[in-house]
Amino acid sequence: MNPEEDVMNDAEGELPTDLQEEDYYDETPVFVGADDAVEVEVDDNDVPMDDDDDDDEDEAEDTEADNAMANSTDMSSVTIQSHANNAIYAIASHCDEPSQKVIIVSGGGDDKSYLHSIDSSGSTTSILLPHEHSDSVSCVALNLLFVSEDLTKTPPLAAVGAYDGAILLYNPVNGEKVLHLEGPTDVECLAFHPKGGTVLLAGSAADGTVWMYHLPLNKCLQVFVGHESAVTAVNFTPDGRWAVSASSDGTVRVWAPKSGKSKHVFRLEAPLTSMAMGGGVDGMLVIVGAEDGQAHVCHTGTLKVVCSLRHFEIPKDVDEFAELPTSVETVAFSKGNPNWCATGGVDGVLKIWDLANDGQCRHVCRPVIDEGNSGGITRLQWHPNLALVFTTYTDGSVRLWDARNGQLLQTLMGSMDVLNDLSVQFTNGGKSSIIMTASDDGNLRIFHADIASLVE
Repeated sequence: MNPEEDVMNDAEGELPTDLQEEDYYDETPVFVGADDAVEVEVDDNDVPMDDDDDDDEDEAEDTEADNAMANSTDMSSVTIQSHANNAIYAIASHCDEPSQKVIIVSGGGDDKSYLHSIDSSGSTTSILLPHEHSDSVSCVALNLLFVSEDLTKTPPLAAVGAYDGAILLYNPVNGEKVLHLEGPTDVECLAFHPKGGTVLLAGSAADGTVWMYHLPLNKCLQVFVGHESAVTAVNFTPDGRWAVSASSDGTVRVWAPKSGKSKHVFRLEAPLTSMAMGGGVDGMLVIVGAEDGQAHVCHTGTLKVVCSLRHFEIPKDVDEFAELPTSVETVAFSKGNPNWCATGGVDGVLKIWDLANDGQCRHVCRPVIDEGNSGGITRLQWHPNLALVFTTYTDGSVRLWDARNGQLLQTLMGSMDVLNDLSVQFTNGGKSSIIMTASDDGNLRIFHADIASLVE
């Protein structure tokens, strides 16, 4: 039987409950600024670790660790060479805790996507996913975190989007093609609905539209129109009620999935590069990074800008009109303490912020190397329980930081080229980590870090 027919026949075709509710929206979006702040509810019990440093701002430097890194060789435990020396732009991964088997989907500049698996012994297999793209694969996603026990309603899926406008859905177990969706021109980003993973968002880098699909029905449910330039990130709110998108037009839009209308527009000051959801005690905060060196935290419930975070500060000895690398490239909320967030920029600096204290910068984390610098930060990811942050850089390095005190815990080297994406999985109750990086050199590298020994 055709895999596409399997999905169509097995699914009951019902929309997620959250998308069936009557949607509220503002027909005339209200634009707010950084002065319209709201107080963020704080729960002190959410702090994952005791704070080792009460300073308002602490610049962390660890010269010894970085000097050792400068002369290091490839420290990865596994290197997968599948994209024929073409840049890998995107990866997504999932780890099955009982078996410790890791599934990875990758896409790159060779117009191809692959399904990789790594078992507990380190043995790897790679499958070329069947489809002839005519342009680079730009984004990938997995819905395995959201799959219900009833697989007839929520089949496991791997999504692949490309700049040729094609979106492919695959079985992440065997790599069989399940669906082929057409819609946005130049697909830039993808995100699954958190309640079941059967609804998919796709953002366009060309026309600024956001498309929403119901996968079991193989149907486009909605096309959200409003952005004036490229969509750089899409996602759903954690409760699944709203779709959210960020754009290089400097706006964050909150969409009502049922009506397709804009519930609200946050109009910010510069093109937006990145977005993360799920901050705050209620999970309704969204943070976006901008090209002007700022990050903005907005509340999707109260429709207010909570605070604007100045990531990049112009040095006192530099002309304020000088062209400097300022863009905030990656942002994320702490999962252990949702009132903490992190920003990473092309300046190579990681900053840890405390939203419970008016967006105060807790720590500035900057690697120090004898010659040159580590380049810019491309991606960051928090540990699910602890105050630890993983970062990747344009020089090919991976670093692990302690967000309590801003100290560098570990530096890992593999590629000497830009790392475009990062995905970290955790085993042994979060005491061990599997770090996966996608590089411009076409290699997918896997590192292992013993979290328990690093935080002793």
